[in-house]
Amino acid sequence: MSDPDRPEGGVATEPGVSYAIARLHQLVFAAVSERAARHGLTALQFTTLSVLNRHGVPLSNSQLARRSFMTAQSMHEVIHRLEQDGLIARSPHPNHGRKLPATLTTKGRRVVVACEKAVAEFEKTMLKGLTKADRSAFLRTLKAAVKNLGGGFGEGASRD
Repeated sequence: MSDPDRPEGGVATEPGVSYAIARLHQLVFAAVSERAARHGLTALQFTTLSVLNRHGVPLSNSQLARRSFMTAQSMHEVIHRLEQDGLIARSPHPNHGRKLPATLTTKGRRVVVACEKAVAEFEKTMLKGLTKADRSAFLRTLKAAVKNLGGGFGEGASRD
């Protein structure tokens, strides 16, 4: 079995940035999924509720899909389930009758706040040993990388 961190000669090398980020993504996604499941949610449902909570205004399916990093089709399924579970409500848009922007219900707000608290505890563990300055620099660096790849966090970008 080959080790991805060892080139042909068998000399160990440091993993590349992309490899380290991919591994971090796996660990973070697994941790968020586990914590969301404790509250009856999938990671995608939690992300959707979190986006609604951060923005504080009704958002359309397409806005939610874009800000939650999923396809419109996946978002449709997530929205349907969240509405069915009483975590969001949708009402017709005043100017676009076919649009049904979503808002958090009281129950949805309670659930997302509990999930966000659990995820914040996980983040403390993940960043243990880093100073406040290190944490700020880490977040700035991650945001810059995302911005450089056109994924948000830019000037005038919505609060994604």
